[in-house]
Amino acid sequence: MNRREAVKSLGLGVGFLVATPTVMNLLQSCTSEPDFVPVFVSPEDGKALVQIVDLIIPSDANIPGAGELGVYKFVDSYWKEVMDEKDQAFVKMGMAAMNTTFSDTFGKAMSKGSKEEFDQFLAKYLRSSKEVQEGYSKKLGAFMESVEKDPNAQPDNDAATFAILEGIRGMTMWGWKLNEKIGEEVLWYDPVPGRQDGCIPESEAGNGRVMSLNW
Repeated sequence: MNRREAVKSLGLGVGFLVATPTVMNLLQSCTSEPDFVPVFVSPEDGKALVQIVDLIIPSDANIPGAGELGVYKFVDSYWKEVMDEKDQAFVKMGMAAMNTTFSDTFGKAMSKGSKEEFDQFLAKYLRSSKEVQEGYSKKLGAFMESVEKDPNAQPDNDAATFAILEGIRGMTMWGWKLNEKIGEEVLWYDPVPGRQDGCIPESEAGNGRVMSLNW
């Protein structure tokens, strides 16, 4: 089983690429909350999710980041409303593995982690070398093979942590780009797309910006 298949089985990589009506409704209800109350993960894991999402796409002086737009609420709601029970179980397994690796790294619960610690934590997994990530993938694939025979099999904690973080990163980027504010004010937004014309100056084609989903 290759990495793409393994991550797909975990419900973290492929299933959220289609913007269904349910997904769009979740995005439209996505708002930043000072006291985030998760509907799927535990309150403690919710605190970690907020920090992770905010670090993946931080705000700057001109553009709101994923945390500011409440994309963490979208991620949590997606896990609850869109995934089936099997994929939900794998997400919970990934979150449990991440709790363990965070505690092993910093000697504290993930819910108590600082922004600086989470920044280091994300770098350890998401900025690891190609060879290291391939190793995680092989271990994840081996786990997916074994769990089919033994439902009580447990994944390698580092591999599962990498997978859940990679999934959160993908969902964060996707949810941020589909946010209405980002789509209309940051990306190239054309409310009435016209005909294709390959011979126009860049200034008339979004100045190199990605075209947003039309709302």
